[in-house]
Amino acid sequence: MLIQRLTKMGISTAVTAFNTKVLPASAAQITFSSMLEDGAFTASTDAAPWINASRDALRGNMCVGIPTETVYGLAANALDASAVQQIFAVKGRPSDNPLIVHVSSIRMLRALYHLPACDDAQKVLPFLGTDNAALEGSALHAALQAAEQTGEWPEIPQAYHDVIRKFWPGALTLIMPRPPCIPIEVLGGHGTTVAVRFPSHTVARAAIAACGLPLAAPSANASGRPSPTLAAHVRHDLDGRLPLIIDSGPCDVGVESTVLDAYSSNAYVDGELVPCILRPGGVTFESLQSLGGAYERLRVYRRDFTSTEMEVNPTTPGM
Repeated sequence: MLIQRLTKMGISTAVTAFNTKVLPASAAQITFSSMLEDGAFTASTDAAPWINASRDALRGNMCVGIPTETVYGLAANALDASAVQQIFAVKGRPSDNPLIVHVSSIRMLRALYHLPACDDAQKVLPFLGTDNAALEGSALHAALQAAEQTGEWPEIPQAYHDVIRKFWPGALTLIMPRPPCIPIEVLGGHGTTVAVRFPSHTVARAAIAACGLPLAAPSANASGRPSPTLAAHVRHDLDGRLPLIIDSGPCDVGVESTVLDAYSSNAYVDGELVPCILRPGGVTFESLQSLGGAYERLRVYRRDFTSTEMEVNPTTPGM
């Protein structure tokens, strides 16, 4: 393999040159045991090539092109700063532009809040998202069980619980408190929140679950190019810059996810929760507003309010 060096924003980053493989995948090959809570799944034997190849690449801190219901994503291990830096280098994306973290289950999201700080988390890669002590490790398994005694999803802000039940998995990204295990590079080098999404695309979810890691994943196009809705679009832009693209046909939605904030200071007006859409996308304003309560006062960034701080230090891509 060849090594290229790119300089982005004054930072020199090594990019490995690959013979990019494209492997076919189908949602029909995968069956999940749970729609929301758990990431355990079974797969037909013909799914083994793409599952094994993506697992090995992602746990090896390489980038993989994966399909989602919105657009194809350029995915890498969200727990490792060097893997995240590869995303910026491969895509040619400014490193101060935050990334969205993708999970395969509520359990994977909850587990992030029980992992050690990112400086220590990478000594041994965890395997997250399945209610299985042998895979999770006994300490994490026990911590999640203990947390459940205090209520359902205690790690997740209460304002999101009804949203999750209605719209996850799906084309909706939520602004969450940053878990200590998520490196600052995912946040674009700034901030205390992280954008999280649980994709509904079966192949995407299986790729995340199979590697047992949350994946940082912007759209899998060269920076400034249109977002890809076919594996062929990804190969056109990024051929030779990543080892694997999983081809599951065209994306269903074709636009990025909606980004919702019901957690940060931007979601409060005079101490009262007033949620806001930071980026319009696959889930509509009207759908979110229909949740009622605080969501009846839902706002849209730049239509209803602006923030100098967010313009300088965005909390999510696409702002």
